[in-house]
Amino acid sequence: MSADEETPEIDDEPVPCTVCRGTGTLISNLGGSPSDVECAWCEGTGVFLPEHDAQAAKRAAQGEGEPAADTAAEPAPE
Repeated sequence: MSADEETPEIDDEPVPCTVCRGTGTLISNLGGSPSDVECAWCEGTGVFLPEHDAQAAKRAAQGEGEPAADTAAEPAPE
C-alpha cells in the first residue's frame, strides 16, 4: 500500500438489527394469538451482533450438545 492511499476508517456506530428493525422485539403468532417476543438475532438489544448464532440459546435449552457449524473439527489421528 502506498502512502498516498487512504486507509478505510472503521465505522464504530452500531448497525440496527435488520430482523427486528432495531426494536429488539418481534411479533410472534405462535400459539394462535400475536405476542411480542425478544428478537433472537440481536438478543433484544436492537443492534446487529456480528457472528451471533440466533439458534444457540434454543439448542442449549433443549440440551442439544451439537457443536456450532463454524467450529473447526479436530484432525483425525494418523
